[in-house]
Amino acid sequence: MSISALEQDRMAARLGEIRPFLDERAWRLLLGAEARAIGYGGMKVVAAAANAKADTVSRGAHELESGVVPDGRVRAVGAGRPAARVADPGLAPALEKLVIR
Repeated sequence: MSISALEQDRMAARLGEIRPFLDERAWRLLLGAEARAIGYGGMKVVAAAANAKADTVSRGAHELESGVVPDGRVRAVGAGRPAARVADPGLAPALEKLVIR
């Protein structure tokens, strides 16, 4: 199913309006849902309308298909940068020495 240029413009406007209110996971899932609603070719259409990478749209669609469960997290467990105290155990003592001087 393809959509007209007018519908693409309307989608771009809707997505642009809601984007500032969504975290990265919610954004990805919304893009995936839009692409799934369009059907064949939806990934490219939504990616272009949202000015996002097709991989982001694809990941959102795959997460929805796999039955993603709302758990309050933005990223997967273990994802993201490790805490500074874990990455460098000597950091806290070094900072303490600087503050006490």
